[in-house]
Amino acid sequence: MSDGFQPGDRAPAPAPLDLVQDFVNTEIPDFNRDDVATPAALEGWLRDRGLVGPDDAVDADVFVAARALRAALRDLARANTLGVAPEPNRRAEIDAALAAFPLVVRAGSDGPGFAPAGTGARRGLSSLVAVVATAQAGGAWERLKACRQETCGWLFYDASRNRSSNWCSMQVCGGREKSRAYRRRHAGREDA
Repeated sequence: MSDGFQPGDRAPAPAPLDLVQDFVNTEIPDFNRDDVATPAALEGWLRDRGLVGPDDAVDADVFVAARALRAALRDLARANTLGVAPEPNRRAEIDAALAAFPLVVRAGSDGPGFAPAGTGARRGLSSLVAVVATAQAGGAWERLKACRQETCGWLFYDASRNRSSNWCSMQVCGGREKSRAYRRRHAGREDA
């Protein structure tokens, strides 16, 4: 799990958006790592964060839906980075992943807001969708981005004034991209 680690010494997303960040960052393709690779691991992750009770279990259907949700949230965060919405076919898949975790609107002490629906592990994961919906409504969602490096995809919170960060870390992924661009430019000069 990310356990608060942020590349480039970035601050984590503010609570409760940090839960979404932590959930998506349980998978790091660059490191071939998945911290919730089994239903039991996902159950433990949810329990450690108080999103499920001691008797709630993650069944196969919820596990598969959770993996689709994680990928959907990463793609939505990547859209924040790129400034381009996912393609229509992918948007339909994202909609389906989100729909597996329903929400309700409830009156709270500070006005209406989103709350998770359902029970058990499905409700716990719906809590993450409620956080996203609330962040979107409040304007914080655009700051949660996925590293532009395809094999990384680490979610980070862009606290820059102009919201222009693209990489989890300039020292890691940003540096890799600069090196690749340099090599491409110089390879072109040698061919000429």
